[in-house]
Amino acid sequence: MSHVSLGQMFLERAQTLADKTAIRYKEGKGEYQPMSWRDFSVLVEQLAFGLAALGIGPGSSVGIFSATSHLWIVADLATICNGAFSVPLYPNSSVSDVEHILNNSETEAVFVSGEPLLAKLLEVRHKLSALKKIIYWTPLAGGKSVEEIREKNGLTTDQLIGLNELKALGQPLAKENATLISQRASKIQLQDIATVIYTSGTTGTPKGVAISHDNIISLLVTLPKHLPLFVNDTYLSYLPLSHVFERVCGEFYWLYAGGTNAFAESIETMAKNLNEIKPTYLLAVPRVLDRIYAKVRSGIDGAGGRAKVMIDWAIGVGVEALHLEGEGKAIRPALKLKLWLAEKIVFKKLRERIGPQIRFIIVGGAPATPHVLEFFNAIGICALEGYGLTETTAPTNVNRRGKIKPGTVGPVMDTVEMKLAEDGEILVRGSSIFKGYYKDEKATRDCFENGWFKTGDIGVLDHDGYLRITDRKKDLIVNSSGKNIAPQRIEAILRTIPGVSQAIVFGDKRKSLVALITLEEQAALELGREKGWNAETFEQLVEMRELKNWLKKEINLRSSQLAEYEVVKNFAILKQDLAIDSGELTATLKVKRNVVAEKYKAHIDSLYKEEAASAGSGSEANSVTTKR
Repeated sequence: MSHVSLGQMFLERAQTLADKTAIRYKEGKGEYQPMSWRDFSVLVEQLAFGLAALGIGPGSSVGIFSATSHLWIVADLATICNGAFSVPLYPNSSVSDVEHILNNSETEAVFVSGEPLLAKLLEVRHKLSALKKIIYWTPLAGGKSVEEIREKNGLTTDQLIGLNELKALGQPLAKENATLISQRASKIQLQDIATVIYTSGTTGTPKGVAISHDNIISLLVTLPKHLPLFVNDTYLSYLPLSHVFERVCGEFYWLYAGGTNAFAESIETMAKNLNEIKPTYLLAVPRVLDRIYAKVRSGIDGAGGRAKVMIDWAIGVGVEALHLEGEGKAIRPALKLKLWLAEKIVFKKLRERIGPQIRFIIVGGAPATPHVLEFFNAIGICALEGYGLTETTAPTNVNRRGKIKPGTVGPVMDTVEMKLAEDGEILVRGSSIFKGYYKDEKATRDCFENGWFKTGDIGVLDHDGYLRITDRKKDLIVNSSGKNIAPQRIEAILRTIPGVSQAIVFGDKRKSLVALITLEEQAALELGREKGWNAETFEQLVEMRELKNWLKKEINLRSSQLAEYEVVKNFAILKQDLAIDSGELTATLKVKRNVVAEKYKAHIDSLYKEEAASAGSGSEANSVTTKR
């Protein structure tokens, strides 16, 4: 199937699997509903004919502004089968980003789900010169009809239509030329753009990453070698389809391999839907995996007595075996016996609690927590961390089954060549690497060097070719002594402290490091009750000396693996989490370090004044303050 485009791939897959279940989804609070590959294909073609009737064809661009759902993928495939390319927008995109993305991509039509997202779009509609039509659908949880939406916003059918109206619009064209969509799909060239995904823009305006059919197909062909999927597998989709990770390893890999794609009602209901669907394959970002682990760990710690001792012993056995396999060493007979016993009395029960059918979990999107990966692999759930960027069409690297090394992202995929520059920057080239940014030649020139894409990430390779990401090149801290410090490594350690949601480390041109810390409110309150701290509200808790002293102790305990100049000497607890709306996070929840540094400059400066005052008096630094 490597010679066909994504449109052809989908149409062939639907024809082959026909009556098998393609997707499962919920409407409102009801049960999961199945849809066969045949019916799924019919729905895609109906919308594709509707788009064609609107003038969408080869080279056109269509936006998708919606939360993850099966209709998101229907809109995507209807676009791609026309020879057009899709432009995803994050549901949490700012109004200014919506305007920039749709204008830069010259988007002619936009699929929009729900009134809040429509309101954002209508706010800038008059500034979108290429936009011809808004296609609206009510979220599956319910809402106003498209007629009510038009009346409420003073719109006409020339400006906004619903999915059923789009289908009706395409019916005359379908009768006139029933094979138009399949013909268009067959004429797509592999070098044609399939999608333009806009990067999060941690330092500036989002750039459009133009990804071709060949970029995606070449990766799909090699994925089964390392991540085997079959037609009887079930996948649970809950991450944003606007992100390259879910899009390629979720949507397109599912289409390539077959099987059933079930859609979570939302990321908040993911745990409930996980239990309902019992998937065999799962994508996870570290924060989701950490939450699952924290819930299981809480149950283990709550068991107490001999039960906890036995569980911890079993996990230790599993971790020992995992590290031996990672180094290619044989597992001794005595350890095999322990593994057999651990499986019989502990691991099977833990897997039942997490997801009895899960064969493997792919972890990406951000650096994973090594001890969490160790836990899942130790108990028999294959959790593989990978690495990739939007520009690399998702994974360039992934850990290998049977030789997993937590803390690394594994060796390169077959589609990629990799080398490290003199300063440690990771350089890649290959068939899955994008060719350039959409309508931005300067940015394209700047990110390539002699045909190698400069990732902006710093890494090291071990003797097996396994890559360890140490930091973002632009985020490196150079302290007053000239030492290079990777803040992400330290931040990852701080985030292992129970209740810590974010940690941002600063110290450029300074003698020591300081950090801003945010807490997950519910987790912090539970910790307070467990410790017996007398706080009725979160606001009271973050002001308590007991919490501050406990955090200081936890930071010191977890810093043993760091050099002295890498240890955080002072920190402040923020009373609210970082947010997208305040400009502190990107749409993909990455920290805009420069924005945070500027916004909290006075607080950071005060931490250093406290540090200097403590040093001057010869007393221990007052390493805890609370800031708004």
